[in-house]
Amino acid sequence: MLKGHFMKKSTLYPAVMVLACIIVASVAVAEETREDALVALVDQVCEEIVANAPATLAQISGGEHPYKNRDNPTEYVFVYDANVTIVAHPKSKLIGKSYRGIPDFKGKMFRDEIVEGALADGTGWVNYVYQKPGAKGLKPKKTFFKLVKGSDGEKYVVCSGMYRKEIGLPN
Repeated sequence: MLKGHFMKKSTLYPAVMVLACIIVASVAVAEETREDALVALVDQVCEEIVANAPATLAQISGGEHPYKNRDNPTEYVFVYDANVTIVAHPKSKLIGKSYRGIPDFKGKMFRDEIVEGALADGTGWVNYVYQKPGAKGLKPKKTFFKLVKGSDGEKYVVCSGMYRKEIGLPN
């Protein structure tokens, strides 16, 4: 009896390990797919800012699709200037506010990090915690950013992020 019980456990272990690998791989693919979509959106917005910065910034601030995803309102574009001031955001009350030196609730200066990273490297990713629209508490967020020079000659840092729970990762 003990021998049979041991056999069941030993044959179950490889199956559980294979299932765990499949889950981890599918989460990684989901994250990569979402990342690719964010990069494509930010690239598109950068092209639009190069063509017509004032109109594009107004559309972002108006919460228009695709700048604010009508199917998933947690996906939106926001834009900083080189001084870490929000110049476009679907939440109009944030526009014109400087966020230089203001950390997230865990003390990370993610906004400064975004703008500094854009000015130094042109593009990148930053992880931080933020209040997810429609949810309680803070959630881990990953944001892609890219520096662009607008049709008006100004430098802009175009950003869009995703909340980690949405792709199956723990909070």
